[in-house]
Amino acid sequence: MRNLAVLEPVNIVLFGLVAFVVLPAPLNTVNVTGFVLVAVHLLIGGAYWAIKVRQVRARLPRPPMIAAFRWLRRLCEAALVAGFVVLAVAAARGEMGLGSVPGVLFSLLAVAEYVNYFHWQLSHQTSADLTRLLRTRRVHRSHLYLDMRAHRD
Repeated sequence: MRNLAVLEPVNIVLFGLVAFVVLPAPLNTVNVTGFVLVAVHLLIGGAYWAIKVRQVRARLPRPPMIAAFRWLRRLCEAALVAGFVVLAVAAARGEMGLGSVPGVLFSLLAVAEYVNYFHWQLSHQTSADLTRLLRTRRVHRSHLYLDMRAHRD
């Protein structure tokens, strides 16, 4: 959990460096929008794992500030809708081309991160999660989803 709390924000920096420095993708509307969408989701994911670590270490009955994630879920949903409106407008204006591929991929990754955190666990970094996936052969509800459901205020 501690690794995830650190790695999610680190991934923002890595994705930005790869996309905008190594490639370098143009700083157009599509690429910046997609990058911002995925960055927001990774920040929220890192924040969740940080509070989960705090809960476990302090042996708290519930993750601190878990109620804030209900609001953050709505924020993420609104951001995804707004982001896809921006992408649709850019496409309608003919601004989407090969140089916009990173932004489209970032937008799709943001959707995957939204699902991974707020609904179904799509990524399995721990051996326990991977073992459960292999044993049951199906995805399970995400840890954040389960915490939000268990700790309704």
